[in-house]
Amino acid sequence: MHVALQGSSPSTMTAGILLLTRARQLGFSLTVAIVGDGDDLQHIPGPAVVYAPVLASCGVGRDLGSGATVVMPGPPGAPVRVTLTPHGVEGWFCVDRSGQGVHPATQAFVRMSHDRRPEARALGREVRKAMEALGMAADPAVLDVLFGAPVPPLLRLAVALRAGRALAGGRGDPITRYLAGDVSLSLDPLPPGLDTTEMIARYRRGELQWIFNRLAASIRDRAESWVETSLALAEQDEGHDLALLTALLEMASHLAQLPMHSILPPLGAGEDSVAVALKAALHAEGDGDANLQLSQVYRFLGGRFVTEDPHAMFVSREPKPTDTTDPVALWRWFAAEVRVGRKRADALWEQIFNPME
Repeated sequence: MHVALQGSSPSTMTAGILLLTRARQLGFSLTVAIVGDGDDLQHIPGPAVVYAPVLASCGVGRDLGSGATVVMPGPPGAPVRVTLTPHGVEGWFCVDRSGQGVHPATQAFVRMSHDRRPEARALGREVRKAMEALGMAADPAVLDVLFGAPVPPLLRLAVALRAGRALAGGRGDPITRYLAGDVSLSLDPLPPGLDTTEMIARYRRGELQWIFNRLAASIRDRAESWVETSLALAEQDEGHDLALLTALLEMASHLAQLPMHSILPPLGAGEDSVAVALKAALHAEGDGDANLQLSQVYRFLGGRFVTEDPHAMFVSREPKPTDTTDPVALWRWFAAEVRVGRKRADALWEQIFNPME
């Protein structure tokens, strides 16, 4: 049996790989040819980490990944592109691995830790101690996850804890251990993206006192002192931003809504595997290209690229992104194409081996 597919897109190669793999497993004789140039492929660069069962089953990103998690290496200076959304069709954000941070709050933490003023460096040291007490690696990459992942705040916190503990190789105290008292149902968590000026104004008016009221006695005084010192240092230096304080207060407002001895939102398989795989992704250096790996697996299974075939069928007509220099846009397109390829492979299999009477 012979199948010909039109165009050397990721969806076409995915369909070819899945058809060849299924035929081998069932002992069927099948050849697949793709009409297109196998050497003219859109570069899909690393570093990146994504939970993508179909892509992993096609052999992409398996050297550093595990199970259904794909880890793609990339240049040392490039940030890791990460998504917690299964299959990688959306939810991408960046995690820095140069120690500087991508999110403004992470960058503020790095600046604080290297500030010329001892008081500012002491604030950075307090943040690192808090992360270590929770069993997390005091790495700016973990803060990029905590502040930058496009998921609800408490889920962000759960993912950051999982990633930070995987990096540190240990366990720490449950974060809800540091809560005390009862939840006030009449108060809502702070809205996302609240302006720093407005946040500080609310703090000065005492409107955020309920957050500190939920903190255990063992850390409450230190938390209030941290905030006051950060504000005092900001007044000394007009160029000093308070992005870290704003981000921490927003996260604390959500944490303060949890009952004592409760748990953070449980992680799904994709969220958990990506959090654990971040350790490998942060050290994955090399010339990674997900599309090239896809074509290599296709060829390894016996697939061919040809210049023409009168019976070639289209798998997808979706054009690649207009801006081919944007890695995140490329990964979204690539991930979507892979899913199209899987669906088309299922349809073609039924058409070839189970034709309607």
